[in-house]
Amino acid sequence: MARETNDITHDYETLVAQIGGLRDELAKMAAQVSATASARGSAMAETVNQGVNDARAYAGRKTHDADVQIGNAVAANPYLALGLAAAVGLLLGAVTRR
Repeated sequence: MARETNDITHDYETLVAQIGGLRDELAKMAAQVSATASARGSAMAETVNQGVNDARAYAGRKTHDADVQIGNAVAANPYLALGLAAAVGLLLGAVTRR
C-alpha cells in the first residue's frame, strides 16, 4: 500500500511538472503570437497611413488643377461667368425663400 501511495505521489508530481512545462510553453507561444500580431499591425498601420497621405496629395493636386481650370475659364469668358453666378444666386435665393 505504501508503494502504491508513493507511485501515485510520483505520478502526481510528474503530472504537475508537465502541466507547469505546458504553461511555460503556452506563455512563450502567446508572446510570439503577440509579437507577430504587433509587427503585422504596425506594418498595416504604416500602409494605411501611406495610403491616406497619397490620397491627401492626390486631392490637393486635383483641387489645384480644378482651381486653375476655373480661373482660366473665368478669365476667358468673364461675362458668361458673371451671368452663371447671378443665375445660381437667384436660383438659390428662390429655393431658400420658401
